[in-house]
Amino acid sequence: MKVLVIGSGGRDHTIAWKFKQSDRVKELYVAHGNAGIGQTAQLVNARTVEEYFEFAKKERIDLTFVGPESSLSAGIVDMFVDAGLNIVGPTRAAARLEYSKCDAKEIMRDLGVPVADFAIFDDPYEAKDYVKSVDYQVVVKADGLAAGKGSLVCDTVEDAEDAVHLIMEKKRFKESGNRVVVEKRLFGRELSFFCFADGKTVVPMVAAQDYKRARDFDEGKNTGGMGSYSPHPWLGAGMVESIMDRVVRPLITGYTEKYGVEYKGILYVGLMLVEEADGINPYVLEINIRHGDPEAQVILPRMNNDIVDVSEAVINGTLDSIDVTWDPEYRLCLIAVSGRVRGKKGWYKGYPGRYRIGQEITGLDKVDPEVLIFHSGTAWRDDALITTGGRVLCLVTKAPTLAEARDRAYQEMEKVQFEGIYYRTDIGKE
Repeated sequence: MKVLVIGSGGRDHTIAWKFKQSDRVKELYVAHGNAGIGQTAQLVNARTVEEYFEFAKKERIDLTFVGPESSLSAGIVDMFVDAGLNIVGPTRAAARLEYSKCDAKEIMRDLGVPVADFAIFDDPYEAKDYVKSVDYQVVVKADGLAAGKGSLVCDTVEDAEDAVHLIMEKKRFKESGNRVVVEKRLFGRELSFFCFADGKTVVPMVAAQDYKRARDFDEGKNTGGMGSYSPHPWLGAGMVESIMDRVVRPLITGYTEKYGVEYKGILYVGLMLVEEADGINPYVLEINIRHGDPEAQVILPRMNNDIVDVSEAVINGTLDSIDVTWDPEYRLCLIAVSGRVRGKKGWYKGYPGRYRIGQEITGLDKVDPEVLIFHSGTAWRDDALITTGGRVLCLVTKAPTLAEARDRAYQEMEKVQFEGIYYRTDIGKE
């Protein structure tokens, strides 16, 4: 079987690695990948939906798996399906749940899926008036895709006004900020919840805890993710069933029955579990239409099944015939990013702010071979491995306990070096 994975980050390296484990995969391609992915699969110099499609047709690819939301939102699944090519992911209509935060909130409210109180604005002055009128803290979210950085959590009214200004007037996220959702800030336990969906059946994956803030103790700006671990320490079977009953099944079933949209692929539900008078209840913070990064790095290594079998079940609508099982041992992902360094014109503050690329990476050959290394932003320059992004690479460890997985990750990361390397010191410290 020939498989094509689309993507170039740590999540996509993990997906490619998982396909590499399958005896059914004879040729594995990734478009367009990175230096680390190039050690796992053959890289394809393609960067647009049209180029992916032409490559898949020419090479007679048997199965395509899409990593990033941008390609899904651009309608890659519709293009492949119309041509009779097998592909894992939701259609453009289904992808609306991620590419429009505003529409997603209205859809969920319409379907009775629990969300925080919210209002939608296309005028920054009206949005600012609103944040001054409510008597609670808010979160301001850009409507469109923003690489995981479009949600600004606000402590004060001034913070909220600044968030509206940044998104709608300064256009930090370009056209994605033409509209915003202003929603009531919820407090509780945050959880990343993932499922496989085939249009009829929804199968939950194991959950993961991720860390979005740049600094220790959840301080600093939001990032695409600084680390994660799985299994989640306090998510029991009862809460899983509550999430499926209150959130996932009503969303997937209602999307088909009320909106005529069938959802196939991976569903990622960002939740806040809020303690209320009747117990702990799940509220949806966001919906994503693909696997998480860095959650995939700790979830997929735990899956015992062949990813080809699961992918075919998603495509063919036969998930109800597969028993998806999971390794109970912990996985912890620790991400190294491009941090603070001095440049010719002053300091680079580092990811998620302005960062410097082109720094040589050393020490990976010293990392224990049993520790997984997934690359996010790397390339080869001559014979040197260099940084090309904010998030550079991650180490994923395995152990019977979270504490052991954590200790091992930090011990191994000490072996890795590049100028300005930075990583949080509290991943998995619960």
